[in-house]
Amino acid sequence: MKPDSIDWKNIPDTISKNSFCKICHMSKRTASLYLGTDVPCADNGKTTHRYTIAKADIIDFLERTPERKRRPKRIPAFRCCKTAFCKSPLTGAVESFMREYYSNLLISEKDILNASDICRITGYGKTAVNNWFQSGYLIYVVIRNAKQTSKESLIDFMSSERFDKIYRKSDWHLKQIELLRQNTITEGTADNPTYMP
Repeated sequence: MKPDSIDWKNIPDTISKNSFCKICHMSKRTASLYLGTDVPCADNGKTTHRYTIAKADIIDFLERTPERKRRPKRIPAFRCCKTAFCKSPLTGAVESFMREYYSNLLISEKDILNASDICRITGYGKTAVNNWFQSGYLIYVVIRNAKQTSKESLIDFMSSERFDKIYRKSDWHLKQIELLRQNTITEGTADNPTYMP
């Protein structure tokens, strides 16, 4: 849809992600790849009503992005093992690099995490997180009927080949892989990673 075909007078100055999807005719997953990168937005970190987008930024986005090209090129549109950071088996050097990256990324997180915390950080659902617990990928203890793990255990798992080769990756995971690749190419270090929930 072109900007001049929209009645902007009936659209408020700030809108939600759902309204952004309707205006731009794109799915929520595709919108998530644009928000915070090509489209500036305010992110309150909540589960619902998370993003607030300015109308002026949407107009700018529509004017500079033709409808046929409204799919980010930096991040693959599909989620599969081909998007892994390291397609070959992980070496000790690669695991150390990933561990340093994720350690810096989660430096502000608390030391003990529950399933909800892990869902918020990784972008995966509770079913996936519980499977990680049951499969032994995350070492946990039960406190007040809730499974809890250490941040170190989560970092160990996120730096493993099992996490890197997840077939259907979350949007957050895809973004981190892209950032890992950029750090490898441009900096060669894991210093100062950008947190993109």
